Formats: sequence, C-alpha cells, structure tokens
Amino acid sequence: MVSTRRLAGDGLPSLVGAPVAVVAPDLPRANLRARELEQFGYAVHAVDASAPLEGEPCHWDALAGVVIEGNGARILPQKLAEAVRQRTEAPILVVGSSGTLEEMAACIEAGADDYCRPGTPAAEIDLRLRAIARRAARFSAPRPADDRLQIGDLEIDFGTQTVRKRGEVIPLSPTEFRLLATLAERAGHVVPARALVARVWGTQYADETHYLRLYIRYLRQKLEDDPSRPRYIVNRWGAGYALEVPPRAA
Repeated sequence: MVSTRRLAGDGLPSLVGAPVAVVAPDLPRANLRARELEQFGYAVHAVDASAPLEGEPCHWDALAGVVIEGNGARILPQKLAEAVRQRTEAPILVVGSSGTLEEMAACIEAGADDYCRPGTPAAEIDLRLRAIARRAARFSAPRPADDRLQIGDLEIDFGTQTVRKRGEVIPLSPTEFRLLATLAERAGHVVPARALVARVWGTQYADETHYLRLYIRYLRQKLEDDPSRPRYIVNRWGAGYALEVPPRAA
C-alpha cells in the first residue's frame, strides 16, 4: 500500500490543488503515478508519451510541475524530459529508469530540474516538487533590466539569464546558469562546495558534491579558453569555487 503521509516540510510551499502532469511511456503507468499524487492534493493530468505530445489536451503553460515516470525501456527518460521542456517552462522532475549518475546528468542536461531513482515513493516526489517550487520562487524575483555583471570577457545578464563571451551568446542550461549566477553573486570570493550544491540543487543534496563537479566541468568547457587551465571558475582546494577576473596577458 502506498503511503500518503506528507513528509515533514512545513517551511515548503503548499501545492494542494496545483496542476501537475505525469508523463509516462504508457497510460496505465501514468495513471498509477497520477492516482498516487492525487492523494497529496494535486490536480493531476496523466499523459501517455507513446502518443504525440502535441495531441495532448494538457495546458502545458499552466502547470505547476511535470513528473516524468521514466521506468520503461521504450523511451529514454532524457528524451521525455527534452520533449516536455520544449512545451513548458514548468519544473520537471524525472523518476529515472536506471538510477545511474549518467542518466541523471542526461536528464538534467535535457531540461529536468530534479531527478530521483526508480521506485521513488509519492511522498518523496511531493517533497521534491515543493522544494523545487520554493527554489523557483527565489529565482523568479524581479531584477532590474540592466542587472548585468562583467567578469573579464564574460557578461552575465541576470534579467534575461543569458551569458556572452566577447559579445557572443554562450548557451547554458538552466542548471548551468543557476550555478554560474550563484558564483557571480560572490564574484572574487570562494563559495563553499556544500553551499553551492544546496543553493543550486536544494539542501537535500548538500552532500552530493559529484553534481557540482560535473556541472563545473560543463561550465568550464563552455566558458574557458582552455578548460584544462581554468581562469574564470577557479577551484580553491578544500574550500570551494570562485568566479575570478582573469589577469590580462602582459
């Protein structure tokens, strides 16, 4: 029997009545997860991913979140995340198929905001959705239109969430931008690794620093002239990471 007890999280926003879509490789699986989440007060729409998503009567722009039930061999969960992200900016949580770090990275890179392993109970999904909603509210606070930061050849525009290097736009995923923005808020200062993980992924991941190392590598590959010798995103061993202004060549 599935437990419907809401886990402790009084500091998290209530999503009772919030519209949520459950996308799964087949309709029975989507309906099963949908019924579980309905017990927590969500207004759930089950989506069969084996049919074209364009034909779904789901109001994608009005959703408070999307849960992708990826436990099926026919469609990779990262492919589902990519297809859903093309239709909505709503937070996406993927319940994986393999539960591997590689699959998690692929899903987040495809546009997912969170990832959990196969068989994750509905109570945990509820808690994660509410944590994502809290984090999204913090980052959606209005910023001035001219809220930009120049770091060497990099220009970070917080209002449009874009990054340019020597005038050329550098495409970043939402997670990559959140990580860079967090470093930029303390530019020139070391930000502890645990603090970075908690801010970008949530406090429940504070000890999962492998997430951080993975995305630091992604950022360096996109922002550094030589990722093997980083000059912008600098690692301070035993302390954390800093976004530095690189010294100009003599």
